[in-house]
Amino acid sequence: MKVATRITVATAVVVAIASAAYSALDLRARVDERRTAIEREAKAVASTLRVGLEARPSSVRSPNAAELAGLVRATGGWKVQVIPRERASDAAGPDLSEPQLTRLRTLVEVPELTFDAVEGDRYFYALPLRTEARTDDGSEVVVMGMLELSKPATALTATGSDWFRAVVLVLLIVIVSTSVVGVLASRFVSRPITKLLRGIDDVAKGDLSHVILSEHDDEIGSIATRFNEMTFSLRESRAETARQNESKLALEQRLGQTEKLATLGQLAAEIAHEVGTPLNVIAARARSIQKKAAHPEAVEKNALIVAEQTARITRIIQRLLDFTRRKVGVTAPGAVNLNELALTTMELLAGQFSSAKVKTRLERTEGLARIAGDADRLQQVLINLLLNAAQAMPDGGSLLVETRPVHRARPGLEGGAEQDFVMLAVTDSGVGIPAEIRDKVFDPFYTTKEGQGGTGLGLAVCSGIVKEHDGWIDIEDGPAGGTIFRVYLPA
Repeated sequence: MKVATRITVATAVVVAIASAAYSALDLRARVDERRTAIEREAKAVASTLRVGLEARPSSVRSPNAAELAGLVRATGGWKVQVIPRERASDAAGPDLSEPQLTRLRTLVEVPELTFDAVEGDRYFYALPLRTEARTDDGSEVVVMGMLELSKPATALTATGSDWFRAVVLVLLIVIVSTSVVGVLASRFVSRPITKLLRGIDDVAKGDLSHVILSEHDDEIGSIATRFNEMTFSLRESRAETARQNESKLALEQRLGQTEKLATLGQLAAEIAHEVGTPLNVIAARARSIQKKAAHPEAVEKNALIVAEQTARITRIIQRLLDFTRRKVGVTAPGAVNLNELALTTMELLAGQFSSAKVKTRLERTEGLARIAGDADRLQQVLINLLLNAAQAMPDGGSLLVETRPVHRARPGLEGGAEQDFVMLAVTDSGVGIPAEIRDKVFDPFYTTKEGQGGTGLGLAVCSGIVKEHDGWIDIEDGPAGGTIFRVYLPA
């Protein structure tokens, strides 16, 4: 229910209660006014009649039917009844009720009293008829009887027309006040709140350009002003965050290139050695061709060997160039096959593994899902992990590279929905990583190779590249010693 509707309903209820209470009090006041008027009228009529009746002889008699009819017409509808004093000792009967006898006896005893009361459906007003009597002690007031006026008491209660008028008044007040409050609440409350809600929805969708005009100098206007200030602060924060992200991305790219150059330095000696071997073979075969120029079979055989060694050198140089080639700008993500990436990378480092006496094995899952990413940057991750593994086995060992699909939830969201990932695992049989430093190995410039040429950027760059691809890296102890690096990337 909207705020304006709540205000309107609350106002209608309050106004209905207030107007109903006012109407009830008004009806009661009207009844009291009518009673006062009828009492005043009864007193005036009774006083006038008492003057005429007290002027009669000392004996009082009740008027006959003709006289009663004339009195009713003369008094405006009042029923007149004169009850002589002598009947005070009578018993109640059809023409004289017990309350009338009680009033008569009371007035005989106390001549100064008057009575007005509602009995049943009639209103009664009674006063004594008095005369002066001579006694030995002087004059004395004697009650000759009682004059009683009565009328139907319907005028002393709320009539149907009174109730109808009260109900119409209440409905009119409620309808008018509710309509006015509804229009005002919609204009000054509901409409500004609706604008605020639209602005909040736009902000939730990422649109921070929404500005709300403050139409009134009140609390809602203050909320609109605060909202505009909030969106301005959010726009500034977003711009600052974008600038920081751009700076961070540029720094990460520079760090990645630095680590790439450091890796090239580590590969240079091995590449030179690997290229030197086929060059020596080529030189020896060239001399053999020179010596056996007269033997076509020997020349053909030596030429074939030279061609093979030249192709080998070409492949080595091409793999190195593919790795060292720097791409300008941001590369659009492509579909990367981790199986092919793992195979070509291990071929690139074959000479490094051979010189380090490391036996390698690649276990690939056929039909592995591709991932969206940059193949060059992901190859940099794999090269760093493979070189670290080789360096962790100074006396030689075994190295396993494994790819397979995984269905699991992200770390920290174990209760959330599971997703499809592709896992790339590098397992070595080296010295391993102590548990107390595992949380530090991904920190920039943290290295365990002090004095051995380590930059402390390799794993930090790897972690950054994997995070850019919406993945993460886990570290575990190997089953027979050593370490397992598991790289998880969304399929």
